This record gives sequence, structure tokens and C-alpha cells, in this order.
Amino acid sequence: MKPLIILEDDRFIWETELNEFVPNRIFDAHTHFYDTRLMSKADHEKYAFMQACPRVGLAELRQLSAMIFPNRELHSLASGMPRRSTDLAATDAMVGEQVTMDPLSIGLMLAHPRLSRAEVEKQLDRTGLHGFKPYMCFSTSPDPSQSTILEMLPEYYWQIANDRALIILLHMGRHASLADPVNQRDIRKLCERYPGARLQLAHCARCFTSQIAETGLPTVADLPNVHVDTSAVCETEVFHILLDVWPRERILFGTDNCVAGLMRGKYAGFGKGWYGIFDSNTTAFQAPHVPFPPTFVAYENLRALRMAVRRKGWGKSEIEDLFWNNAQRILFRVG
Repeated sequence: MKPLIILEDDRFIWETELNEFVPNRIFDAHTHFYDTRLMSKADHEKYAFMQACPRVGLAELRQLSAMIFPNRELHSLASGMPRRSTDLAATDAMVGEQVTMDPLSIGLMLAHPRLSRAEVEKQLDRTGLHGFKPYMCFSTSPDPSQSTILEMLPEYYWQIANDRALIILLHMGRHASLADPVNQRDIRKLCERYPGARLQLAHCARCFTSQIAETGLPTVADLPNVHVDTSAVCETEVFHILLDVWPRERILFGTDNCVAGLMRGKYAGFGKGWYGIFDSNTTAFQAPHVPFPPTFVAYENLRALRMAVRRKGWGKSEIEDLFWNNAQRILFRVG
């Protein structure tokens, strides 16, 4: 099985909706490298994509990205795939090695809260990585889904990030994400205490529904060292809210490739929450009333983003900022 199949319907969506919207140069601010040999079988066998593509490094990511974003130059912010069984040291070493092959890409280390400060600094020095990717599966919380930020990333990580001007790519825990007052309080406290840290809130601050976006995004939008990436969000109204309340110079494009952005389906809001509706990377599923299979999450994300940008009246320069310039300024400290 091929890891990625481009259908005629996918190409139609690209050509008629996305080709003119997506600039020639893209910085993808949310990507993952992985090697299935560095995690347990149980942690990767449920993903058909990983079975077909057991390793993704820089070359594989570029090949896959070229299939869905044809004729585009692409660079990225990359971390390993966070899974409970992941060999952290080996994965971080792989990410560090891969990004050295592209001076316009950046790598992050997987952050485990049980590593000591000395171990964290040693790992940074050994790999040359430029920040941290915490995740709920590593959390010290008895219920990982309800993890606080400090249960995923203890305060000494923030001290290191502040001292070294590092990036923190945070996928928030807790069911209400940024609408949760605990997360709001912790983000403000930590980002004001450690202004040298650059906090990136993944998935529009994990606002997969408009209710979470409307409640949560305004509460931290004023913090100058906090930015968001757009990865995997498929609700147009979330982007309408984001562009209304968040400074546009602190919004970065991202896909969550691989694997989430290359799944077929979308993240859809349901009531107070959301659900990922996915097909495997085949053409097996289609709705009974139409002959069209689902397209990629990355395309659904871009379709929603394009509609919000169009309503906002953004021109070429604002769109190029979103896809490239903002990342260069924030992540590379340019300008």
C-alpha cells in the first residue's frame, strides 16, 4: 500500500480552491518526524499510514508535502512523534540530524517531565534542538487527558526556555482546552514569568470548536511571547474568531504532518467538544448520498482558513506573512 494516494477529487480541490491561496513558499510550523522502530508496535500499528510509511524524516516529509502542495518550497518546525513508548533519546537524535540538512527548518525535543534539568540541558546540547514538544502521554497526571501545563512541562523547562530563548510547542490538556481557567491562568503566569520562552499553542490553542475559541482566545491574545499555529483545525468559524481577536503577526500556518494532516476526514465540532472523523488512507469510505470520498485533513484545514482570510479581506502580503514571514520573525528571531 502506498502511504499517500492523490485522487482526482483531491486534485480538483487543490486546483479550484487552494492553488491560488497557498503561496509559493511555505513554513509548516507543526510537523513530525518518526521511525516506527523507535516505538512499540501497539503505538503505531493502529495507523495505516505508519504501516505504509514506517519512517518519516526530512526527505520523506518533503516528498509527501510535494504531493499535496505541488510546486511549493517547504520548510518546517519538526519534533518527534509523541507516544508513550517512544525512545526519546533516539528520536530526538533523529530529529536533530534531519534538521541539520535544512538550515531553514527547526527541530524540537520531546519533553518528558521526569527528565531532570541536567538531563534536559544535556539532551539539548547533544542534539542541537531549539525547544520542547511536551504531550499528554508523558504527563505525571493520573488522568493524562486532564493534564495541566506543569504536569506536562515542569517549571525548570520554562526556566531553560527563557534562558536559551527556546520554542515550546504546546498541545494543551484538559477537556475545555483554552476555555479552561486553569490553562488560562497557567499560560499567563508562565509566559509573564519567563518572557524569553516562545510559546506556540498548537491547533489554534486547541480550539477545535468555536465555543472554545470564543471563550479562550481573547484571554491570552495580549501576551507578546505567545503565538498559535493553525494545524488540523477544520471549523471555519474558529478561524473567523482567531482573525478577529488574535494579532495576525502571531499566527503561523501548520499542518500536523505526519500523520494527522494526511489522514482523510476532518476534525468536526460536536456540542461542547469535537471528534476526528477519519478514513484510513484508502478510498474505502464514501457517504451513501454522494460519490465523493473524504479529502485530506490538511485540505479541509486550508479550506476553512481560506474562507476566514477571504472574509477578513487579507491581501497577498498578509497571506505571505501567515505562511512564511511570521515564522521567520518569531521562530528565527529575524527582524
